[in-house]
Amino acid sequence: MDATELRPLTLGELLDRTFRLYRNNFWLFAGIMAIPSAFSIPFSILMFSMQSSAFVMGAPAPKLAAGMILFGFAFFSFFWVVYSLAIGATTFAVSESYLGRKTSVRGAYGKVRGNFWRIIGVVVVALLRALGMLILIGIGMAIVIGILFGIMAALGRGQARIAAGVIIGLVAVLTYLAGIGLWFFWSLRYAVSIPALLIERLGVLAALRRSVLLTRGRRWQMLVAIFLCTIVAYVGTIIFQGPFFVMIILTQRSGHLPEWLAYASAMSGAIGGAITGPVLLIALVLCYYDTRIRKEAFDLQFMMSSLDQPAPAPQAGSPA
Repeated sequence: MDATELRPLTLGELLDRTFRLYRNNFWLFAGIMAIPSAFSIPFSILMFSMQSSAFVMGAPAPKLAAGMILFGFAFFSFFWVVYSLAIGATTFAVSESYLGRKTSVRGAYGKVRGNFWRIIGVVVVALLRALGMLILIGIGMAIVIGILFGIMAALGRGQARIAAGVIIGLVAVLTYLAGIGLWFFWSLRYAVSIPALLIERLGVLAALRRSVLLTRGRRWQMLVAIFLCTIVAYVGTIIFQGPFFVMIILTQRSGHLPEWLAYASAMSGAIGGAITGPVLLIALVLCYYDTRIRKEAFDLQFMMSSLDQPAPAPQAGSPA
């Protein structure tokens, strides 16, 4: 993509450029995401096998259940490490492609090599902060819902309590939805932390503060873009893995899950993840550049830096 196309983008243009960039570099992004997707295949096969065994033999023993939980936690911890590296590689690939440069899967992962611990640090700190805010919002929602039910209990019995119960139940549901929405919107402040970390070569805390600054005033646009890209990713996953889930449900009625079906389902899920996974990451990197263009005139900075670079030496003419 030519660097002269750097300019502020509307939401529609942002989405259009996301899918255009994805289409023009499909094998690059799919190749990057194929690595974490491949790591999910053994775990998926094991989980399908355990589900089949539980269906036939009943609930697992407590020790076996505890082992499954520990294994699942260990796997997801390892998977998130690999996935975090893939996020970093995708960030570099999107940046290079967006600025009109060429890169490869190996080159994108090569740039991540020296930033491993910083990427993990950003992911861990952002998740801990988001978890802390979720706990605070949960406490607030519990207090509000407790007060509402206390009011309903004080009303005694009769028609008034029934009407109040309906209203309080509706308010409780709206409070829950508002709390989740508030938490998600608050978490968007860290949405471009990894692009800030890698592209600007910042430290962990500096990247988080930079993301908060860049996303201020742009979070509604980012919320809509993330929502639409997430829908696309889920639709792709359903297309790839949905038929196999239906077959698994049907075959489990007979008490036996064929091995080929477990392998096919795990493979289809990995392929679907590799294909649909990059879309959201591309959108986030473009949101990062869009905010920098709007707030810091990054397009002019990039143009000036390109002009400052020395021109390539002319080729020597052929001897007469």
